[in-house]
Amino acid sequence: MSRPSRREDILRAAETVFADKGFDAASMRNIADEAGVGLPLVVYHFETKLNLYRTIFEHHQHLNESRMRELREIDVTATDALEAAVSAFLRLSSNSINDERVANYLTIVLREAGDPHAYDRDILDALFDPMAREFIATLSRIIPGKPEGFHEWAYLFAVGAHISTNVGERGRRIVGEAGARARLEYLHSFICAGIRHG
Repeated sequence: MSRPSRREDILRAAETVFADKGFDAASMRNIADEAGVGLPLVVYHFETKLNLYRTIFEHHQHLNESRMRELREIDVTATDALEAAVSAFLRLSSNSINDERVANYLTIVLREAGDPHAYDRDILDALFDPMAREFIATLSRIIPGKPEGFHEWAYLFAVGAHISTNVGERGRRIVGEAGARARLEYLHSFICAGIRHG
């Protein structure tokens, strides 16, 4: 197996740094140090911090596209259709359990989703809003007849629950290590119940 390229080393390092520090606090120098390369090489490959940040999202976009395909394949008349839709929504979390890169990416995504300045970077609207619209449309077919705005708010509440249980150490500090391992199962049940009974 060939060794990853310097560009790939920088991308992996950036995932680690952005997951740890967030976009605003991370610097190109932090990323260069993490990658074990000089700052000029980072600038040569990516030019700006925003370009590097966006490249991370583009590199992992296949995960978002997979979630959209999963949503489109749901039989909305099935008794477990809501559970299937929420599973697709949470797919990044389930994929991150045994993959450090996906885990870092998930943290970056959730940090971005909770950042009030995220839309200035044109990442969420370009790469995530299509999946959001797909999830909302799927919910409206699974649970029709709800008041206007219900399905959109259901999505946003699900995002909020996802952020608060994945970013930082607060959850682990409150529930302990054993409880943290069951987080995804509890989160899935919580989101389904909120949507079904909302």
